[in-house]
Amino acid sequence: MNVSELRELLGSDVILLAWPKGSKGTKRKWGDLTVADMTPGYLEKLEHGNIGVALGAKSGNLVALDLDDHGLIEPFLRLNPFLNDTLQTHGARGCVFWLRMTGDYPAKTVKLKTVAGEDCGEWRAGKHTQSIIHGTHPNGNAYQMVNKVKPLEVNFPDIIWPTQIKNPPRLNSASCVSASLHPCIPASLHTLHNKRAETILANIKAKRETLDSLTTKYPQLAKLYTKFIEPRFQAQAHARNHFIVQAVPCLYCVVAAQFVLELVGCFYDCNRALFNDPREQHLKEAKAMLESVAKTYTESLNADERKIYEALPEQEQEAFRICRDLARLKEPEREPLTFFLSFNHLADRLGIFPMQAQRIMRQLESYGLIKLLKKGTKRAAGVRGNAGTYQWFVC
Repeated sequence: MNVSELRELLGSDVILLAWPKGSKGTKRKWGDLTVADMTPGYLEKLEHGNIGVALGAKSGNLVALDLDDHGLIEPFLRLNPFLNDTLQTHGARGCVFWLRMTGDYPAKTVKLKTVAGEDCGEWRAGKHTQSIIHGTHPNGNAYQMVNKVKPLEVNFPDIIWPTQIKNPPRLNSASCVSASLHPCIPASLHTLHNKRAETILANIKAKRETLDSLTTKYPQLAKLYTKFIEPRFQAQAHARNHFIVQAVPCLYCVVAAQFVLELVGCFYDCNRALFNDPREQHLKEAKAMLESVAKTYTESLNADERKIYEALPEQEQEAFRICRDLARLKEPEREPLTFFLSFNHLADRLGIFPMQAQRIMRQLESYGLIKLLKKGTKRAAGVRGNAGTYQWFVC
């Protein structure tokens, strides 16, 4: 690919950098370069070595999502199918997704790490950040165009980050707040206060109506929402996607899979005034995340756990996830790998009757997966019931 083809692909507002062949860049300063410096004479120099691309605001908000771990490519594409339609390049490992950002985005470079703490790539968008797009890798490989199309325009909040990455880049909340307030400046203060009061009142009513309706139609689901969503997650503007990434993996381990999307949808309904994207988009992203979590959960188990989990029928798998999650919680008042759970609570989490929950727990006992340490007591008039105490045997 010659330089003119590269500029046509990336856009004429992009700053290209001339580097020695086989180099990822040198200490030579290039931060003062502008698009005006992309003269015919300068561009001619690019033909003889490696070509880098300045990133961020200097190059029309072009960014590079560099994945060094090839195993992360499939999870990214499954959660973000639009990445199949953007420019992709490959050097030595993984691939680089090139994106042109619209709206707010993290204008910095973030070294990505897996949940195990291992380096797995970078989000490159810093002021003096560049990425090689053409030439020869230091290991001797030629940089390749995996998907030769123009960088796709993307809104940063639309990117769903796989659970394998523990530190995805985040938006600067201060910039989000100032951006959201900007359109209000021309209005008179009196009108602004009136509109804001009306909005606040509408938000309060919407949440109350949603929870009242949920309690009337699905009291069990309302109970789960109050227990697992309200205390743990705070709705924020520009953070809808962040909620999905955090909530879905958590919910998958505490309730039946059938309830995960219901609870995520209820969160949207209770806080819809804060979100710009339609409910359909919210649930679509949540469903994609749930599918990813279902796969990565199995992969996160050790060899013994995985064999046992995969041998169980679906409802017992869900009880497995709940019991294991409770057993792994570190609480000072109980011994390691022990947990409290009543048949009623398990029934609520699985959407079944307490008698069915009792049979499932006794089945897990018969397998040797859990052991009853202390039998629970039933609730009676004026007497509080106690959950049974169990020990988890696989670790």
